[in-house]
Amino acid sequence: MSILTEFLGGASGRPDERWGLKYHGLKILWMRSERRIGAMSTVGGTIVLSAVAVVMASLAHLILYFDGAKLTPLAFFNIVIETLVVAVPLLLYSRRVITQLEKSRSQLATMSRRLAFSVDEAELANRAKSSFLANMSHELRTPLNAILGFSEVMKDQHLGPVHNARYLSYAGDIHSSGRHLLAIINDVLDLAKIEAGKMSLDNAAKFELVPMLDSCLAMLKGLSEKYGVTVHNEIAEDGLQLCAVERMIRQIVINLVGNAIKFTPPGGTVHLSGQLRGDGGYEIAVRDTGVGMSEKEMANALTPFGQNENRFTGKHEGTGLGLPLAKAMLELHEGTLTMSSVPNVGTTVTMIFPAARIEARDLVAA
Repeated sequence: MSILTEFLGGASGRPDERWGLKYHGLKILWMRSERRIGAMSTVGGTIVLSAVAVVMASLAHLILYFDGAKLTPLAFFNIVIETLVVAVPLLLYSRRVITQLEKSRSQLATMSRRLAFSVDEAELANRAKSSFLANMSHELRTPLNAILGFSEVMKDQHLGPVHNARYLSYAGDIHSSGRHLLAIINDVLDLAKIEAGKMSLDNAAKFELVPMLDSCLAMLKGLSEKYGVTVHNEIAEDGLQLCAVERMIRQIVINLVGNAIKFTPPGGTVHLSGQLRGDGGYEIAVRDTGVGMSEKEMANALTPFGQNENRFTGKHEGTGLGLPLAKAMLELHEGTLTMSSVPNVGTTVTMIFPAARIEARDLVAA
């Protein structure tokens, strides 16, 4: 039995089943009509739809305005003209809009596929790069450690005196250059390991925060004296413990405070402060009175190898890895690094540790 026969009432069964079947048949007929009209050209589709509009308008006229008089040819002609005048422009415009939408949808789908492919390629390339650098640790560090060891033996004259002062000076230069290169390699490899997902927190353990900070500032004392900058430690929460990899937290603090010292003019100050947060976390702020940065410069400073040009550029060694590495290590601990700065006023970098990594005894949130 055809769908049309079923729709006209040829099917048997309960009334609700017959109505459901009729509705289903009508839906299929409508979908088939849409597909056939959509496959036509713009002119052909417009002619078909205009004819349908004329028929429907004529039927509506007969139903609404029939007063017993016959529908004259002139009246029918007027209905046709009126319907075509209204329907044809609308149909042409609608078909044009539909065509443009279909073309735009096709272009958007193509662009989406290309973009997804490009993103996948970029992610694969980035993972390959990070994996390569992370696996180069042994190959890079082994010969460099040999250079450091032998140059240290020579500069300290462990095997006997070096009678030529220039040779002794060269050995010292080799050793200091090697240490600088090793520090750069360590930073690059640490950042690559974090990006490759190979840096873990398996060695995380609880440790006292204040003694660790005091130790870091003691290591930076020579640097602050060299640049004529005073460092103030305002953190005194003796009952505060942090569950983290202490080596990483040390490196974060040293990187942030070291940067603050380097970019602060002589006579300036660097303040280290901390407070317990309302959510149970803890934040440590490093505030300096240095050159400051604009929004664009802050974004650049957080990019690996990003360095801003200012009056301190060239006065100290740096690779532009300090801030990105500190941010990556802090995020590895589920923490957050924020930065605010005003040019020629100073910069404040804040480390925020989550409550899960803080154990504070007898401390009250600010």
